[in-house]
Amino acid sequence: KGDELTQKMFGLSSQKGDELTQMSSLIFDDNTMKARLPSKVYARFKEALVTGAPTSEDDQKVIAETIFKWARELGAVAFAHWFFPMRGGSGAYGSMCGACKMDNLIDLDWSSAEATKPFHATLPYERLFV
Repeated sequence: KGDELTQKMFGLSSQKGDELTQMSSLIFDDNTMKARLPSKVYARFKEALVTGAPTSEDDQKVIAETIFKWARELGAVAFAHWFFPMRGGSGAYGSMCGACKMDNLIDLDWSSAEATKPFHATLPYERLFV
């Protein structure tokens, strides 16, 4: 099912056993974002990137829910992203200060009254827009 979905979503051929070819082939990039997000949310997000204006909380929620749905359709249970902190380094030669953040698509339900907190699937928008 995953291979069929990959082919349908990205036009990629199935290359079983070749992890180097498959690595980083499923990326929530600008093309995926444009195809998945409501057009108004996509336009506001792109404008915020240009102007530096904050993304509204409502748009943050829509973006997070869209990423979560896309990832779960592909069978993801965790995610990671590479970034360069504003306060130090750009990732360019001479200033190599980057970071890789890894996280899960599950969390504990802290509001539960149970002593052993149950798991639930989640991608809180608060973790994406910090």
